[in-house]
Amino acid sequence: MFKTNIMIGLLMLALFSHAQYQGWNLFESTASPVPRHAGGLGRTYHK
Repeated sequence: MFKTNIMIGLLMLALFSHAQYQGWNLFESTASPVPRHAGGLGRTYHK
C-alpha cells in the first residue's frame, strides 16, 4: 500500500510538471485575464 501511494504521488507530480511545462491551465475559462503590466503598475507609483 505504501509503495502504491508513493508511485501514484510521483505520477501525479510528473503529470502536474508536464502540464505546467506545456502551459495548460484548468481554470482558463473561468479566470479573467489580467495583463502582467497592470499588476505591477500600482506598486511602481505607490507614494
